[in-house]
Amino acid sequence: MGLILKREEIVSFLKEKAVFDGTEKIIWANISSAQGAYVVVVFNKSGILTLPITPMGKIEGDIIIIPQEEIQSVTFKKGLLAYKMVVTTKDNEVPDFRVNKTMIGYGAQKKELGSLLEKYK
Repeated sequence: MGLILKREEIVSFLKEKAVFDGTEKIIWANISSAQGAYVVVVFNKSGILTLPITPMGKIEGDIIIIPQEEIQSVTFKKGLLAYKMVVTTKDNEVPDFRVNKTMIGYGAQKKELGSLLEKYK
């Protein structure tokens, strides 16, 4: 495993934690308010999951799950190199994310992000 987890490694982790349902769109992002801290953001039928990533590229810590019924909207604002992803919930306690258009080492980023941009126009 390198510093950037491959999609297959993330899927294996989700299956291990019994939160995989086969509809996943998986992207890498930064929390806008945290300098350099990466998370993996997973969209599926149950909602949005965030997986905390250590500087060594391992998933460590609690999975944060935003249930589908709590999500009011997801918007992507296009920037020069990245998108700003805003998730609005009933209690508005979700930080904004910075989502790079591509991620070196994670070839699926562009395709997965493209699917999400199409879904949340």
